Amino acid sequence: MNDKIFINDIEIFAKHGTNVGEKFRLQRFLVSVSAQFDATQAKASDMISNTVDYTKLLGTILEAVQGSSFNLLEKLAQHIADKVFQKFQPITFLDIVIKKFPDSLVDKSFSGLGFSSTFSRNEK
Repeated sequence: MNDKIFINDIEIFAKHGTNVGEKFRLQRFLVSVSAQFDATQAKASDMISNTVDYTKLLGTILEAVQGSSFNLLEKLAQHIADKVFQKFQPITFLDIVIKKFPDSLVDKSFSGLGFSSTFSRNEK
C-alpha cells in the first residue's frame, strides 16, 4: 500500500517555543503532512466517504497547532499525530514537517528552522 494524501505548507500562526516571548506572540509556522492509507475503495467507488477528506484533515491540523502551546516542535508534531490518528482510522503512517520562522532569530544567516518525523499508528 503506497497510497498517500498530502497537504503542504499550511501557513499557521500560533504560540510555540521555549522563550517567554514565543508564548505570548503569534509566530509563523508552515506545516506539511503526508498521510498513508489504503485508498483501494476510494479508487473503485469515487466516493469521498471511502477516503480521507482533505478538508477534515486540514481542520484537524489547524485545531492541533492553534489550540495548544508547546515548548518543543517535537511535542507539537506528536500532538498533531495523536489528533490525526484519533480522528482518521484509515491512516496508518504520517510524515509531519514543521517549519518555524521566529522574528527573534539572532543569527540571520538562515530563514527558519524546523522538525520532521514519521509516525506510525501502531507506535507509541
